[in-house]
Amino acid sequence: MSLEGQVDSAALERLASAVQPGQPWSAYQAAARALDRIPRETIPDRLRARVAILGSFTLDPFLPVLRVEAARAGLWLDTYLAPYGLYLSELLDPGSGLYQFRPIVTFLAIDGDVLWNQRWAETPPLKSEPVVGGLLTPLFAGLDAFERAGSGIVVMNDFVLPRRSTEGVNAFRSKGTFAHTIAHANKHLRLRLSLRDQTFLFPLADVVGQVGRTHAFNWRTHYRGHLTWSDALMAAIAERYVGFALAAMGKATKCIVLDLDNTLWGGVLGEEGPTGIALGPHWPGSEFVDFQRELLNLQRQGILLALCSKNNESEALAVLRDHPSMLIREPQLAAFRINWEDKASNIRSLAGELNIGLDHMLLLDDSPHERAWVKDQIPELRVPDLPPDPSMYAHWVGSLPSLMVLQQTAEDLQRTQQYQESRTRETYRTSIDSLEDFLRGLGLRVHIGLVDEGSMARVVQLLAKTNQFNLTTRRHDEATLRRQVASAAWRVYTMGVADRFGDFGLTAVAIVEPAAAAWHVESFLLSCRVIGKSVETALLVRIAEDARGAGVSVLSAEFIDSGRNQVASTFLSNHGFDADAEGRWLRSLDAPGLEWPAYITPAGWHPAGTAPDNHGGR
Repeated sequence: MSLEGQVDSAALERLASAVQPGQPWSAYQAAARALDRIPRETIPDRLRARVAILGSFTLDPFLPVLRVEAARAGLWLDTYLAPYGLYLSELLDPGSGLYQFRPIVTFLAIDGDVLWNQRWAETPPLKSEPVVGGLLTPLFAGLDAFERAGSGIVVMNDFVLPRRSTEGVNAFRSKGTFAHTIAHANKHLRLRLSLRDQTFLFPLADVVGQVGRTHAFNWRTHYRGHLTWSDALMAAIAERYVGFALAAMGKATKCIVLDLDNTLWGGVLGEEGPTGIALGPHWPGSEFVDFQRELLNLQRQGILLALCSKNNESEALAVLRDHPSMLIREPQLAAFRINWEDKASNIRSLAGELNIGLDHMLLLDDSPHERAWVKDQIPELRVPDLPPDPSMYAHWVGSLPSLMVLQQTAEDLQRTQQYQESRTRETYRTSIDSLEDFLRGLGLRVHIGLVDEGSMARVVQLLAKTNQFNLTTRRHDEATLRRQVASAAWRVYTMGVADRFGDFGLTAVAIVEPAAAAWHVESFLLSCRVIGKSVETALLVRIAEDARGAGVSVLSAEFIDSGRNQVASTFLSNHGFDADAEGRWLRSLDAPGLEWPAYITPAGWHPAGTAPDNHGGR
């Protein structure tokens, strides 16, 4: 418990730790009952996620498993379970419990029996086309309705062949088999979901393969109560479902901190030397090459990689630069600490350099001693236990729920390079005597416009992930943004920033509610990468100029203390806003003092009196 009497993530994790991998459903039920004894009012909003589950089969026993796995990740789930089998009516009816619940994630669980039963609706059984069309056509009509009026993302599973086939060894030659129906349904499902930014495919076939088909389904409970998933499958699915909730809440891992010895290579560099460590195309060493490949896959999705190792820096860097089988080299690293200081201090230093919260970092270290020490010193850091066998590293890392990436943008692909540019920028800063001279010397350029198709994904990502410079920390999904922009209820501003050292990308968003009397700043947020450069003033000036052009003389705004956004707490007062009795901040646009920073060049920005620029950020 925290000092304020609220439950923290560590308390939830401790309750979930009572359930060990492989334990039966009853263990989850007991842990869920322990969670139920926590007074709801003691759960802070920052730990709560609203999750809805719609299914074609009985899912009531799945809820305690999902809630406990969420608690293991430090989350409290508020859940809505749709009535049995009514997934389609819940999607199509805007008055259903699903729409009233307003989830951030909706899980749509449809088992292969839906296809199986439709196939056997006639004798002889129907072929693939009418069966697949009979399921997917109304289903996508429901998803269309939810996209227009619902909230959050939707996650739907692919289909698996649940039983051993009795269709014979020549089944692959025929389009009339159930195996073909499953493949046909999955093909069309992938094609149609790929066109929807807010709908995701859950790889149920992969999870069933992980558990093993023999152990994944419980046929006794299936026929007695249409409860198809086994205890083992429920646990494996819940673990991955939690990753979607973490990502939707902006709580996913942003940076993986890596050890070196016996983590990225086998053996101890100081003892074995660079030619003696296990790293190469054959065993021992090939398992570490594959592990590095998986880490690079995560890095390409925008997750930063950093090093924290007790080693001599020159020797370790020589391996990174020169070892022929080393895949993670300096260009793939956002930062590193290679020295003999304690790892907790080094990780805090890395967090400071990267300007990332410790709760958004994850340590991968083979040493139980180091993991225990760091976790004791930094409770908010994610420190999973690595498998004892390095041959499992590559397989295991993909199971970590916090490594889920929902939106991948152009900025994600450049993120490591941007942090490397930041180090160059910091070196330049230390050579300049004053902050003003430093800012003038940066050659800052900003591009401000309104959200468009090219910038929408990045806007959604920033709204979900930005915690520090964020006036309200309100999270809006893409469907909501599109509705509000289309109705002219919101103007969504974007800002891209660049300087002489590189391009920061699209790093700021403001949502404004225009009205005749005043324009209200509903959200205003800035990436940590550009904090301290006064670019936020430029964005506010643009909003003010547009408001004046519309005949409005007042801006209003809010600051909602989230506990993590103190860096933004003085933004309004510093820019001439005054708080009224109800806590809303107001600023007259006739009052002086709101001026464009002299050392920032507008790129693509049109001053008042010219045509507005409606392009999104870069």
